[in-house]
Amino acid sequence: MPGTLLYLTDRWPHQPGESFVSNEIRDLAPHFDRLLVLPLAEDVDESLPLRDVPNDVEVLENVRSAAWLRWKRSGLLRRFGMGVARPGVVLSNISKAPVRDMLGEVAQVRLLASSVEAALDPSSVDAVAAFWLNRGASVAAELKSRHPHLVAFARGHGGDIYSKRRGMAHLPLQRETLRLLDGILPDSQAGVDHLCGKYPENKTRIHVGRLGVDDQQQNAEHSTDGILRLLSVSGLVPVKRVHLIPEALEHTTRDIIWTHIGDGECKVEVEAAAASVGDNVDVRLVGQKPHAEVLQHYCDEPVDLLINVSSSEGLPVSIMEAFSFGVPAIVTAVGGSPEIVTESCGHLLPPDFEPTQLTHLLEKHDLEDQVLRAGALEMQHTQYSSKRNQAAFAAEIHAAMQRKQD
Repeated sequence: MPGTLLYLTDRWPHQPGESFVSNEIRDLAPHFDRLLVLPLAEDVDESLPLRDVPNDVEVLENVRSAAWLRWKRSGLLRRFGMGVARPGVVLSNISKAPVRDMLGEVAQVRLLASSVEAALDPSSVDAVAAFWLNRGASVAAELKSRHPHLVAFARGHGGDIYSKRRGMAHLPLQRETLRLLDGILPDSQAGVDHLCGKYPENKTRIHVGRLGVDDQQQNAEHSTDGILRLLSVSGLVPVKRVHLIPEALEHTTRDIIWTHIGDGECKVEVEAAAASVGDNVDVRLVGQKPHAEVLQHYCDEPVDLLINVSSSEGLPVSIMEAFSFGVPAIVTAVGGSPEIVTESCGHLLPPDFEPTQLTHLLEKHDLEDQVLRAGALEMQHTQYSSKRNQAAFAAEIHAAMQRKQD
């Protein structure tokens, strides 16, 4: 029953981004005879080294590059022809997206599926899974529609679930894609509730599919010199609202070191806010770091609290990783964050909190509080273990494969 799984990513094993897919691939691979990975992004940064790929995993890079070369050579007329081959899909989405965009999306999904068919014998593949509930999920659904022996699954996270995060009323092809998938696994109950409310006809196939991280061999140290050490890890993009952290720090009186790992379009805004903090606060905006260096930070430096003040989230892997080192968190109660951050392992802020509310939590945090640190470890070990959660995902795929055979 192990079989062959075709796994669709955005760009993994290319960098940047998707570092958390590494655990997923590594821990799924032992449950299948073959695991084939296909990154679907049109453009990848080939100047960066590839992420480590397990020996028993094959990356179909030639399929990705051939597909997009074919797309660039196809011309407008051929693209139009591929798009109108699904007139019902295009017409049903006219009110949700411009016709040109819908034609292009349908055409690209069909071209990517055809490229898979050209490179692989579809009968040699048993299951297709996509890490994101976006174009990858649509390609998985398209392949299943062409080859009924396949089972198809997709995970879901944040911007691939909540269309408003992309400034859209609806995500392209989402309804049609969900209808064809055997399983839809958002990583939070909030994501499940959103999709079930929007697409109730699919609710029997939508349920939480937790991600996970590795149990660590050592815990992060807490500060012993009276200085509160804070860490935030995210892109400097609008949804993350990182500028609110220095706005809260501006009102603190205790000695604090705040380190932020990540970069992005809002860097200037964050730097401007950080310029107003008092002399009691040492701000360290260290920029983008490789994932391994982010994890190493917990081993090399004391960390007292992780801070996440996003306006919207899926269920952040950064929180799971902090918990794996025994570091509690202060986060906004958005998306799936309240599912992982409870009073046993951190503090929740209202979605539209005032900076002084964060200030209050920082001022009163006890550096010697081992209860929260133990609670963070317990939450990660019991709910967010990568090996355990990927074994459960593999078992669900195998169960669907067995039903097909029966």
